[in-house]
Amino acid sequence: MGLFEKLRIWSLFGKMTNSRLGTRFQSTFRKLVEKGMKPIAAGESDEPPAFTPLRKPLSQCRVSLITTTGVHLREQEPFDTAAALGDSSYRAVPSDADPARLCISHTHYPLDRAQADINVILPLDRLRELAGEGVIGSVGSCHYCYGFDLHVKELVDPAVGSAHEVARALVEDGVDVVLLTPG
Repeated sequence: MGLFEKLRIWSLFGKMTNSRLGTRFQSTFRKLVEKGMKPIAAGESDEPPAFTPLRKPLSQCRVSLITTTGVHLREQEPFDTAAALGDSSYRAVPSDADPARLCISHTHYPLDRAQADINVILPLDRLRELAGEGVIGSVGSCHYCYGFDLHVKELVDPAVGSAHEVARALVEDGVDVVLLTPG
């Protein structure tokens, strides 16, 4: 167990960020970072942006969600929010899951709105409505939820990365479109 875990730094940080003062600090800090990054954010490149056009109308597409908001079913193991670099695992949430069975173990962003309505960060009900209205063809059988993570290499490593595992599951499920919701 590392020093951060022993001192419960991430847990304390999460509680602080969910306070009124923490929210104000984050907002101010975000504005400073955005202002400082503005000159270098876009960069220049002769390469066209990566883009894969849809091969069929959205009304015929199967859609799933991926989120980094730390959502999981109550009966699933919570994400390890005390680990210094986060938790690179994911939880598969079935599409028919009752939103009342979902909880959030991520502590590094303000949770008030998400706890009041989980659709703010994982729009399951909205996706089902879009399928019911025929805007999208269908909803994938599962959605994939990650927690707070700084182990980028563990996510994208071709041999063991959980991102590749999730991508394979989405392909096997016939998913055409993935919507990402960040935490």
